[in-house]
This record gives sequence, structure tokens and C-alpha cells, in this order.
Amino acid sequence: MKKVILLLMVSVLAGCATHAEIKMPVVVKIHDTAYENKSLNYEILYSQPKPGIFTGGEQLPLAPLEEAELSVASASTLKELPKLIFEQLPISVKYLVDNPDLTLKIELTAYNKLGPAYADYEFAKSLGKDLLTLGFASSEYDIIADFDARYILQQKGEVIFSKNFKVRDQVDHERGDFESYNTLNDFTSQILEKHLILTLHAFFKDAAVNVKG
Repeated sequence: MKKVILLLMVSVLAGCATHAEIKMPVVVKIHDTAYENKSLNYEILYSQPKPGIFTGGEQLPLAPLEEAELSVASASTLKELPKLIFEQLPISVKYLVDNPDLTLKIELTAYNKLGPAYADYEFAKSLGKDLLTLGFASSEYDIIADFDARYILQQKGEVIFSKNFKVRDQVDHERGDFESYNTLNDFTSQILEKHLILTLHAFFKDAAVNVKG
């Protein structure tokens, strides 16, 4: 009887992994008359603790994203960042690289070497499941978003609106034994995208009243 119970426990714990459920917000892109006939460009500044196992992890200064010192994990999570931001621009604005009417400065500050969103391995939980299932259980992770965002809108070189956001979010995730570690990047990218949608939507909505005709 004890063997049967043990086999059932192993079967349950070694079954399909339960992936993180990241609920993407459903928002309508900003369409405000304030942005009509306006052109816009944006720049991304990024900061995180210095990557590397043997470094002190001191917080690096803000730098253009393409020049920032990234870890392997943060580089993977941030590779689609410019595209994600582009997709959140007001629908009534025109993207223009040179001499735009409006410039959006984005300052992202991450507090972990792995980036603004990352997968944190839960060693104790994973070890406990492995002991019960003879090593067949899925691995436990937390998918975490932990960063500050500051958005600054300029019109013809003058700051017309700025707003700060503190993002703290966490979702449980299980990675199956036969899944690649790279699958974790899908979930860290999703939770980052979720909060870009929320914060940029709120920012552009509030900034509209400050845009001059």
C-alpha cells in the first residue's frame, strides 16, 4: 500500500509542469487629438547592477540601451524592448527619427543582474520535490518584474511632462525536466511587456493635456 501511495505521489509531482499565467492587460491604444499631426521619437536609457559572478554588483549609471553593460539574461529579455515600446506609442502620433515634435526619454532601472524581469530559481522547493519523486519533478521558479521606470516627454527640447513608476510583480512558474532553460525567457519577456503596456498607456494618457498645439 505504501508503495502505491509513493508511486501516486511521484506520478502527480512529476506530471506536467504548471507554467506561469501572466495576464496581459487589454487596453485600447491612446488616440488623443493632442497627438494628432505630431511626430515622436524615443530614446531608452538603462541601468542594472554590474553583471558577473565575481563583481560587487554595484549599480551601473544610466546609459543608452545599445551601450549598456548587460548580462546574458538581461540581454535576452531586453532584445525586443525597442519594438515593444514602439507598439505602445499613441496611434495618432507619427514616428520620426530626425527633428520630431516630441521626444520620449525612457529611463529603466533594474535591481537584479538578470535584468528588469527575470526567473528566480527556488532551490528549496525544487529540492524537496526532487527528493519525493526521485529527481523527476519539475523545477520551481518565480517570474519576477522588479524595476523602476521614468518617462519624460519633451516638446521641442522642453520637458512638458514626466512620471515615475515602480514595478514589482511576481508569478509562480514550473519548468519541466525536458524543457529548455531558454523557455524561461518567454515568460520574463511577457511580464516585462505587461508592465510596459500598463505604464506607457497611463503615461501617454496623463501627458496628453500637456502637449502644446
